Amino acid sequence: MKTNILEYNSQEDLKSFIKLNKIKNDSSLLVQVFTSNNTKEFIKNIQSKLIQLLPDVKIVGMTTSGEISNNGLLDNSTVLSFTSFDNTKIETKIVKYNTNSFEMGKDIIKLFDYKNSQLKLLISFTDGLLTNGEEYLDGIHSISKDIIISGGMAGDYSKFEDTYIFNEKEIIRDGAVGVGLYNKNLNIHTDYSFNWETIGKSHTVTKSIKNRVYEIDNMSAVDFYSYYLGKDIAELLPAIGIEFPLVMKKDGITIARAILAKYTDGSLSFAGNIEEGSLVKFGHGDVEMIINKGNKNFKSISNKPIESIFIYSCMARKELLEKDVDLEIIPFTKLAPVAGCFTYGEFFQDKLLNQTMTILAISENNQIKKTNSKDLEPKNNQLESIKDSRFFRTQALSILIERTTKELETLNIELEKRVKEEVLKNQEKDKELQLRETQAQLGEMIEMIIHQWRQPLSAITSSVSSAEVYKETGLLTQKIIEDILKQIMTSSEHLNRTIEDFRELFKSSDSSTKVQQSVIVDKTLTVIGPIIFKNNIKLIKEYNEKIVIDVPIGLIMQVILNIVKNSVDVLLEKNIKDPIIKIVCYSTDEYNIIEVWDNAGGIPEDIIDHIFEKRFTTKGSEKGTGIGLDMSKTIMETKINGKLTAHNDGKWAVLTMEIPK
Repeated sequence: MKTNILEYNSQEDLKSFIKLNKIKNDSSLLVQVFTSNNTKEFIKNIQSKLIQLLPDVKIVGMTTSGEISNNGLLDNSTVLSFTSFDNTKIETKIVKYNTNSFEMGKDIIKLFDYKNSQLKLLISFTDGLLTNGEEYLDGIHSISKDIIISGGMAGDYSKFEDTYIFNEKEIIRDGAVGVGLYNKNLNIHTDYSFNWETIGKSHTVTKSIKNRVYEIDNMSAVDFYSYYLGKDIAELLPAIGIEFPLVMKKDGITIARAILAKYTDGSLSFAGNIEEGSLVKFGHGDVEMIINKGNKNFKSISNKPIESIFIYSCMARKELLEKDVDLEIIPFTKLAPVAGCFTYGEFFQDKLLNQTMTILAISENNQIKKTNSKDLEPKNNQLESIKDSRFFRTQALSILIERTTKELETLNIELEKRVKEEVLKNQEKDKELQLRETQAQLGEMIEMIIHQWRQPLSAITSSVSSAEVYKETGLLTQKIIEDILKQIMTSSEHLNRTIEDFRELFKSSDSSTKVQQSVIVDKTLTVIGPIIFKNNIKLIKEYNEKIVIDVPIGLIMQVILNIVKNSVDVLLEKNIKDPIIKIVCYSTDEYNIIEVWDNAGGIPEDIIDHIFEKRFTTKGSEKGTGIGLDMSKTIMETKINGKLTAHNDGKWAVLTMEIPK
């Protein structure tokens, strides 16, 4: 077999190319067409000219979101691969979308001689907007499980308006096309590269039907994206959503699902099914890891018999890497001719993948091409291009997100460790109760971290997105670049400060440090502040900036946090119309004082003497155990040698921390 690749410009070029490469008319000649021009007239012209020049040719093609040739990534172009087989029979079939994607999969495989053991490979393309790629593959495999499947879903450069698929006879918008390769001795090797990072905690899909997701964590799917990525990103869905897919585990494989459509009811359609109850995380591309994994894929097939390579890759990889995507494509050209495109979904055996690069390597013989391993590595100038591109900043963003996420995990581990230590120390019968409360506080703490990080991470994401918009509109200037980088640095510094404040909170050391009283309160408010402001609670601070105290910083922060969180809970529980929390710092002859006031109506006189007792709570067994204030009082008395008391001042409840001078 032999494959020749043409970057199509005109019908005259096509005619000259066929003559120059001595491509002969034959029923075993396959032409794959990948085009950015999603007009039926343009496709019809290519189709007609190919049949005119090569009457027996077999054609399969689709519109794309980027094209691939021996020169790597192409944009707004048309690529034709001519593969002449020596010992392989080929035939193409096309079906229109009828009942559903599953039935369409069954329909197309039945058009082939699927019981024939010679049928080894099916290369198939579907429309990119209507078809549910996962159900399409399930339909094929419900009829035949032995055939290798490769290909993908057509694209239209993120317009999400029209996609086309076609063969030598028809051109359709809604449906599927396939070419079957009959040769049981055909050498076929498939592989894929994913390597996107997951960000943050797991979320539960609470309402979905097949590939349409209505609710995640009991929020509408659009509101979920808006909450975690910002309203600007949500308004750009579905286009921007392909860069922030949902990632989940399925059959032991990490799979991403990209957004294809947004609906007025707040739901989103994805390229494949996401079952109700699925645990998902946000995905984000890490440039360096993607490229490194691509190189590993290349090395894994370099010792296989290969005569032709076809790459069907996700458009999100192109959006992330742009021209640097060549770093994972070009090495394959050292092994064999390469053609392919960027899709809205990739077919890998019986799996629909997103955000991946899939590789299909074919050979009719068993010969392995000898190559110099040094020639197969990316060139230095290719590697340097990363540093010169906008993706150097994107890579920095990826690393920032990765590191901050790992910081969160580390803090989580540290909290769990401290919980275990407290349980081991606790010899009283209620130690199990204390563990449960501490775990609840851990959940609250993580929620506070998420609230604190959401705004700067959203700001960073918006900055990168705005740079892309300025670039695409031709308005990107050096001044705008400097402003955007300044915004990213400001948000990054805010993240770092937040990390340091949380580290102070988690320090278990009893050693004292001299620090301004107001600084400790402000550090604590860094943690709890987003919860206060989210619930529209007015915060009043009355500080004496000159007061310096000598205390274990982490322990006193825990006490302040417990008390303020308690005030937030009671204000929300009583649904106070104009809720206020006031923090007052002052000094007496013997003590430095920190007071936390709330206007929730005061502490009822019949319980005020019991609020620091073990197991006492007014929240019910599901919401509280009464350990929070008890632990706070214990810390004040045993670790700080101070006092924690409570009283009412009219409709205000006042909790007072007395720290000895």
